[in-house]
Amino acid sequence: MGFFDRKSGDQASIGRDERLHQLEGENRALKSRLEDTQELVRHLDEDRDLLLGAVERLRPGLPPRELGEALLEVCFKPLGLACFYVALADWDRDQLEFVLYHEGGRVRQHPSRRLSDRAGLSERVLSNGRPIYIRTMEEGQASGSLLTAAEQATGLIPNSWYGVPLGKGPHPAGLVSFQSFQTDAFSESRRRVMDALATLLSTCMCQQETLQHP
Repeated sequence: MGFFDRKSGDQASIGRDERLHQLEGENRALKSRLEDTQELVRHLDEDRDLLLGAVERLRPGLPPRELGEALLEVCFKPLGLACFYVALADWDRDQLEFVLYHEGGRVRQHPSRRLSDRAGLSERVLSNGRPIYIRTMEEGQASGSLLTAAEQATGLIPNSWYGVPLGKGPHPAGLVSFQSFQTDAFSESRRRVMDALATLLSTCMCQQETLQHP
Protein backbone atom coordinates (compact mmCIF):
# COMPACT_ATOMS: atom_id res chain seq x y z
CA MET A 1 0.00 0.00 0.00
CA GLY A 2 1.37 3.34 -0.99
CA PHE A 3 1.49 6.55 1.00
CA PHE A 4 -1.70 7.93 -0.46
CA ASP A 5 -3.50 4.63 0.08
CA ARG A 6 -2.53 4.64 3.78
CA LYS A 7 -3.60 8.28 4.15
CA SER A 8 -6.93 7.56 2.51
CA GLY A 9 -7.45 4.55 4.77
CA ASP A 10 -6.62 6.60 7.89
CA GLN A 11 -9.08 9.31 6.87
CA ALA A 12 -11.79 6.71 6.28
CA SER A 13 -11.11 5.20 9.72
CA ILE A 14 -11.31 8.65 11.33
CA GLY A 15 -14.56 9.30 9.49
CA ARG A 16 -16.02 6.03 10.75
CA ASP A 17 -14.95 6.82 14.32
CA GLU A 18 -16.51 10.28 14.14
CA ARG A 19 -19.75 8.86 12.71
CA LEU A 20 -19.80 6.16 15.40
CA HIS A 21 -19.29 8.82 18.08
CA GLN A 22 -22.08 10.88 16.54
CA LEU A 23 -24.43 7.90 16.47
CA GLU A 24 -23.65 7.10 20.09
CA GLY A 25 -24.52 10.68 21.04
CA GLU A 26 -27.77 10.53 19.08
CA ASN A 27 -28.61 7.20 20.73
CA ARG A 28 -28.05 8.68 24.21
CA ALA A 29 -30.23 11.67 23.34
CA LEU A 30 -33.02 9.41 22.05
CA LYS A 31 -32.77 7.21 25.14
CA SER A 32 -33.01 10.27 27.39
CA ARG A 33 -36.07 11.56 25.52
CA LEU A 34 -37.67 8.12 25.74
CA GLU A 35 -37.07 7.97 29.47
CA ASP A 36 -38.54 11.47 29.87
CA THR A 37 -41.60 10.42 27.86
CA GLN A 38 -42.03 7.26 29.92
CA GLU A 39 -41.79 9.32 33.13
CA LEU A 40 -44.38 11.77 31.80
CA VAL A 41 -46.74 8.94 30.87
CA ARG A 42 -46.27 7.41 34.32
CA HIS A 43 -47.20 10.71 36.00
CA LEU A 44 -50.21 11.12 33.71
CA ASP A 45 -51.36 7.61 34.58
CA GLU A 46 -50.95 8.38 38.30
CA ASP A 47 -52.92 11.63 37.96
CA ARG A 48 -55.68 9.83 36.04
CA ASP A 49 -55.93 7.07 38.66
CA LEU A 50 -55.94 9.68 41.44
CA LEU A 51 -58.78 11.67 39.89
CA LEU A 52 -60.80 8.55 39.05
CA GLY A 53 -60.33 7.29 42.59
CA ALA A 54 -61.59 10.60 43.99
CA VAL A 55 -64.64 10.56 41.70
CA GLU A 56 -65.46 7.03 42.87
CA ARG A 57 -65.00 7.75 46.59
CA LEU A 58 -66.41 11.27 47.07
CA ARG A 59 -70.20 11.13 47.18
CA PRO A 60 -72.65 14.02 47.53
CA GLY A 61 -74.61 13.68 50.75
CA LEU A 62 -71.66 12.65 52.91
CA PRO A 63 -70.80 14.95 55.83
CA PRO A 64 -67.73 17.19 55.31
CA ARG A 65 -65.54 15.10 57.61
CA GLU A 66 -66.36 11.89 55.75
CA LEU A 67 -65.71 13.59 52.42
CA GLY A 68 -62.35 14.75 53.79
CA GLU A 69 -61.54 11.24 55.00
CA ALA A 70 -62.35 9.82 51.57
CA LEU A 71 -60.11 12.35 49.84
CA LEU A 72 -57.36 11.71 52.39
CA GLU A 73 -57.45 7.98 51.67
CA VAL A 74 -57.31 8.59 47.92
CA CYS A 75 -54.50 11.14 47.76
CA PHE A 76 -52.25 10.87 50.83
CA LYS A 77 -49.82 8.21 49.58
CA PRO A 78 -49.91 9.03 45.83
CA LEU A 79 -49.08 12.66 46.55
CA GLY A 80 -46.45 11.80 49.16
CA LEU A 81 -48.07 13.99 51.79
CA ALA A 82 -46.86 14.69 55.30
CA CYS A 83 -49.99 16.52 56.39
CA PHE A 84 -53.49 17.08 55.04
CA TYR A 85 -56.45 18.99 56.37
CA VAL A 86 -59.89 20.25 55.48
CA ALA A 87 -61.15 23.38 57.19
CA LEU A 88 -64.56 25.04 56.88
CA ALA A 89 -65.20 28.75 57.20
CA ASP A 90 -68.24 30.03 59.08
CA TRP A 91 -68.19 33.68 58.06
CA ASP A 92 -71.26 34.59 60.13
CA ARG A 93 -69.73 33.20 63.33
CA ASP A 94 -66.21 34.31 62.36
CA GLN A 95 -64.85 30.78 62.84
CA LEU A 96 -62.45 28.52 60.95
CA GLU A 97 -63.15 24.91 61.93
CA PHE A 98 -60.75 22.08 61.08
CA VAL A 99 -63.11 19.18 60.37
CA LEU A 100 -60.24 16.84 59.45
CA TYR A 101 -56.57 17.27 60.36
CA HIS A 102 -54.14 14.45 59.53
CA GLU A 103 -50.61 14.96 60.83
CA GLY A 104 -47.78 12.73 62.01
CA GLY A 105 -49.41 9.60 60.64
CA ARG A 106 -52.77 10.01 62.37
CA VAL A 107 -55.85 12.19 62.63
CA ARG A 108 -55.55 14.84 65.32
CA GLN A 109 -57.84 17.37 66.96
CA HIS A 110 -56.99 20.88 65.81
CA PRO A 111 -58.59 23.87 67.54
CA SER A 112 -60.79 26.29 65.63
CA ARG A 113 -59.85 29.97 65.47
CA ARG A 114 -61.27 33.34 64.49
CA LEU A 115 -61.22 34.15 60.78
CA SER A 116 -60.86 37.84 61.46
CA ASP A 117 -57.56 37.28 63.29
CA ARG A 118 -56.01 36.18 59.97
CA ALA A 119 -53.54 34.20 62.00
CA GLY A 120 -52.06 31.88 59.37
CA LEU A 121 -51.84 30.73 55.78
CA SER A 122 -55.35 29.27 55.85
CA GLU A 123 -56.85 32.70 56.44
CA ARG A 124 -54.75 34.13 53.62
CA VAL A 125 -56.14 31.54 51.20
CA LEU A 126 -59.69 32.37 52.28
CA SER A 127 -59.30 36.15 52.24
CA ASN A 128 -57.59 36.10 48.82
CA GLY A 129 -59.97 33.50 47.40
CA ARG A 130 -57.18 31.74 45.50
CA PRO A 131 -54.60 28.97 46.08
CA ILE A 132 -51.33 29.71 47.81
CA TYR A 133 -48.20 27.63 47.24
CA ILE A 134 -45.30 27.69 49.72
CA ARG A 135 -42.13 25.95 48.49
CA THR A 136 -39.86 26.00 51.56
CA MET A 137 -40.12 26.08 55.32
CA GLU A 138 -38.42 29.48 55.38
CA GLU A 139 -40.91 30.87 52.86
CA GLY A 140 -43.74 29.54 54.98
CA GLN A 141 -42.43 31.13 58.15
CA ALA A 142 -41.98 34.45 56.36
CA SER A 143 -45.56 34.20 55.05
CA GLY A 144 -47.05 33.67 58.51
CA SER A 145 -47.26 29.89 58.78
CA LEU A 146 -48.29 28.71 62.26
CA LEU A 147 -46.64 25.68 63.86
CA THR A 148 -48.91 23.05 65.36
CA ALA A 149 -48.26 21.54 68.77
CA ALA A 150 -46.99 18.33 67.12
CA GLU A 151 -44.59 20.28 64.89
CA GLN A 152 -43.24 22.22 67.85
CA ALA A 153 -42.76 19.01 69.83
CA THR A 154 -41.14 16.91 67.09
CA GLY A 155 -39.47 19.50 64.88
CA LEU A 156 -40.94 17.69 61.86
CA ILE A 157 -42.18 20.65 59.84
CA PRO A 158 -43.36 20.36 56.22
CA ASN A 159 -41.45 22.35 53.63
CA SER A 160 -44.10 22.50 50.91
CA TRP A 161 -47.60 23.79 51.62
CA TYR A 162 -50.44 24.15 49.11
CA GLY A 163 -53.80 25.51 50.19
CA VAL A 164 -56.81 25.59 47.85
CA PRO A 165 -60.09 27.37 48.62
CA LEU A 166 -63.32 25.40 48.49
CA GLY A 167 -65.51 27.40 46.15
CA LYS A 168 -65.12 30.80 44.55
CA GLY A 169 -66.12 34.32 45.45
CA PRO A 170 -65.29 36.56 48.43
CA HIS A 171 -66.38 33.97 51.00
CA PRO A 172 -65.15 30.44 50.15
CA ALA A 173 -66.72 27.60 52.11
CA GLY A 174 -63.30 26.58 53.42
CA LEU A 175 -60.04 25.17 52.15
CA VAL A 176 -58.04 21.98 51.74
CA SER A 177 -54.32 21.91 52.47
CA PHE A 178 -51.71 19.51 51.05
CA GLN A 179 -48.26 19.44 52.70
CA SER A 180 -44.99 17.60 52.10
CA PHE A 181 -41.65 17.33 53.87
CA GLN A 182 -39.90 17.77 50.51
CA THR A 183 -38.88 21.19 49.26
CA ASP A 184 -40.93 22.44 46.28
CA ALA A 185 -42.70 19.10 46.20
CA PHE A 186 -45.68 20.00 44.02
CA SER A 187 -45.14 20.74 40.34
CA GLU A 188 -47.52 22.97 38.40
CA SER A 189 -49.18 19.93 36.81
CA ARG A 190 -49.55 18.25 40.21
CA ARG A 191 -51.08 21.43 41.65
CA ARG A 192 -53.65 21.41 38.84
CA VAL A 193 -54.64 17.92 39.99
CA MET A 194 -54.95 19.22 43.56
CA ASP A 195 -57.12 22.08 42.29
CA ALA A 196 -59.38 19.52 40.60
CA LEU A 197 -59.59 17.46 43.81
CA ALA A 198 -60.53 20.56 45.79
CA THR A 199 -63.19 21.46 43.21
CA LEU A 200 -64.66 17.96 43.45
CA LEU A 201 -64.68 18.16 47.25
CA SER A 202 -66.34 21.58 47.14
CA THR A 203 -68.98 20.37 44.67
CA CYS A 204 -69.86 17.39 46.87
CA MET A 205 -70.15 19.67 49.90
CA CYS A 206 -72.42 22.08 48.04
CA GLN A 207 -74.63 19.23 46.88
CA GLN A 208 -74.73 17.88 50.42
CA GLU A 209 -76.01 21.27 51.64
CA THR A 210 -78.59 21.29 48.83
CA LEU A 211 -79.84 17.89 49.94
CA GLN A 212 -80.16 19.16 53.50
CA HIS A 213 -81.80 22.47 52.51
CA PRO A 214 -83.66 21.96 49.22
